[in-house]
Amino acid sequence: MTTAESLPGALAEPVEPVGRGWTAALSLANGAIWVGWFGPLQILLASQAEDFAPGSGMSKETTLAWVTGVGAVVSLVANPLFGALSDRTTALLGRRTPWIVACAAGGALSLLLLLADAGGVWTMTLGWCLVQLTLNAAFAAVTAAVPDRVPRLQRGAVGGWLGAAQILGVVVGTGLATATGGIGAGYAACAVFTAVGVLPYVLRYPDLRLPVADRPSGHQGQHGGAPLVPAGFGRRRGHRERPSDQGTGTPWISRAGSVTLER
Repeated sequence: MTTAESLPGALAEPVEPVGRGWTAALSLANGAIWVGWFGPLQILLASQAEDFAPGSGMSKETTLAWVTGVGAVVSLVANPLFGALSDRTTALLGRRTPWIVACAAGGALSLLLLLADAGGVWTMTLGWCLVQLTLNAAFAAVTAAVPDRVPRLQRGAVGGWLGAAQILGVVVGTGLATATGGIGAGYAACAVFTAVGVLPYVLRYPDLRLPVADRPSGHQGQHGGAPLVPAGFGRRRGHRERPSDQGTGTPWISRAGSVTLER
């Protein structure tokens, strides 16, 4: 079993402070993902729902509610699922970079799918679900880069910049959707910004690779890897987990009913 003293770089607690360039690049990647979300959410989906509503037999409000509601369900599942999958990724490019690149590109293509008029509401719903699926996967990987690379005492400051980037992403996404003057141009502008915005981070700052031998198992979390299946699920009654089996990313259900990651 891997001990704390022999952890590979991808799993070890970070001690080297990150610089301003790293923080700025990750913040830009984070903001770019929010551009891909909120350009459509604030402006474009509502405009598209208004165009499609007469032929669908539903009002604009009902159409928009169905599209965003189904997308929200996809988002609820995608974020924790892809976060756990990225914890276990052993690619040469690292744990997070492959997901950021592939899913930001997938999100951009999904935004372009929303340009299609054929299929009406169904195409709109499919496109938005794909946007939620891919961008939540990218967002999970971007968020995980903070505990991967940032020392504990620096995480508050870095998290503050990422939070500011999210707000700017909402503003920029809304601005692009409005300033471009049309639904198609708005989707295209948000797609380009989302795809390009992650490039400075993935090109300038290589990720740490996780050796295959140190990959966490599919059931228990290990060294920061949240389990794919909640701890205790499917176990026989009365089973007690050994301390050596317990990971630091164990999810638990709080009394308020929310899912929390205990680190």
